[in-house]
Amino acid sequence: MASVVWFVVAVVLGVIELLGTTFILLWIAVAAAVTGVISLFATSFGVELIVFVVLSILLLIVTRPLVRRWRGGSPSTYQSNVEQLVGEQGIVVQRVASEKSGVVRVGSQTWSAITESPDGPIERDELIVVEEARSSILLVRRAARPDP
Repeated sequence: MASVVWFVVAVVLGVIELLGTTFILLWIAVAAAVTGVISLFATSFGVELIVFVVLSILLLIVTRPLVRRWRGGSPSTYQSNVEQLVGEQGIVVQRVASEKSGVVRVGSQTWSAITESPDGPIERDELIVVEEARSSILLVRRAARPDP
């Protein structure tokens, strides 16, 4: 009966891994499947649990470098949509200050924004330039006004 539970755990973890592709649950699923086979011969749940934990840890430690190498090893050079906004101009929809975020429109999207400008808050309808993307909040400054 215990082997059936281990096999069900292995299948469930395998399905979750297929949905997420983190390559972490895969090794835990493999450890559960191996523990299921061992549970056919073991008489103690404690032995099964020790095999499962040790095997899970070993598989994670041994395979993580391989997975990193297989996935490219280096940090992603993919630039997210938020990072692509750096340098873009926009307009203030709701007052932007350093102590309280406001709202800006860059292109057709609105974003939460703050400013670290020594010139103080940026008021509604003023032009801004995106200096940095911090998660989902933009750091902005006043845009230089063109000479008339």
